Amino acid sequence: MLILTRKAEQGIVIDQVTTVRILSIDGDRVKIGIDAPTSITVLREELLEQVAGQNREAARPGGNSRAVQQLKSLGRNGAGRANGSSAERADPEPR
Repeated sequence: MLILTRKAEQGIVIDQVTTVRILSIDGDRVKIGIDAPTSITVLREELLEQVAGQNREAARPGGNSRAVQQLKSLGRNGAGRANGSSAERADPEPR
């Protein structure tokens, strides 16, 4: 891990495409700005950990049986179809 010291309004550049800038410091809270291409995913660490935990729970056998039962009931009731299946819809006119 690279450890740097920065003051407010100072930043660092990562891989010549992402800039991380210290916007303000207020006591123990630091406001940072991240300028990155949209192709780069930027997540807060605690959200990434929360989603990973939810994924582990959902993947565990019997971990989310209520949601599994709800999904299965959608398939049985045909509720997952929007406006009928494609076989039931007629094309308006050939193009």
